[in-house]
Amino acid sequence: MAEITSDQIEYEKTQQFNKALSWHHLLRYKHILALFRKLAREKGKGVLRVVEIGCAHAKLFSVLNKRFGIDYTGIEIAADFVRVAQARYGHYPNFRIIHDSALHASAYFQQTDIIVALEALEHIPEHEVVRIVEAIAQSRPRYFACSVPIEIGPSIWLKNLASAAMGYVRHKEYRWAETLWAGLYQLDKLPPHDVRHKGFDWRWLAQTIRHNMQILAIRKLPFGFLPAPLAFSVFIIARPRDCAAPRLPDARAPEVQS
Repeated sequence: MAEITSDQIEYEKTQQFNKALSWHHLLRYKHILALFRKLAREKGKGVLRVVEIGCAHAKLFSVLNKRFGIDYTGIEIAADFVRVAQARYGHYPNFRIIHDSALHASAYFQQTDIIVALEALEHIPEHEVVRIVEAIAQSRPRYFACSVPIEIGPSIWLKNLASAAMGYVRHKEYRWAETLWAGLYQLDKLPPHDVRHKGFDWRWLAQTIRHNMQILAIRKLPFGFLPAPLAFSVFIIARPRDCAAPRLPDARAPEVQS
């Protein structure tokens, strides 16, 4: 197996920093599994062709492969993540990982059933995200699903204060004045968004998706009843615009184990 670097260890540790944070990260898998169960019923026989953008260590492959017949392609730009994912899952005949940017690897979007991006699009330059969303729409998968953090509105105060109180790392990306302005929707007071969390506006992403596809659902996490200003992240489900909108499943299913 390929050697796991300190950066990779740190990446996985941050997602399992404590039980509350680990639970929140697992919620995205709860929602994606509910969507995959519906997709499997719709398709019936045959494997589900999956492309994941920004797959990191390809944990989604492990989660899905235990439950569904899938043909999985992960796209990841970080070489260390690619090496670890290949070492962990490369022996599976239904697994492949592409070391490239999603924009350059968009040919892999073709003839897929679902394209997924979990906590990835906020880490891609916004001008590239526009082209990626356009390429997804043109490839016409049955579904596109993504989750991104909410970095604007009062929830950013809660997230960064909680991060500081727990000794976590996410708040260190911000100066406290920037946290204040982001909570007041004053992103012009912050540096332009690059590939980190600071300055990211999920509403811009939702509008970009809406211009190209039909949005079926925008779900707030951790709890669906929360308004966006108090939620920590959003889970968006879309599909090609001229397809009949199906009845989407809810995510009231057993918790996903890490």
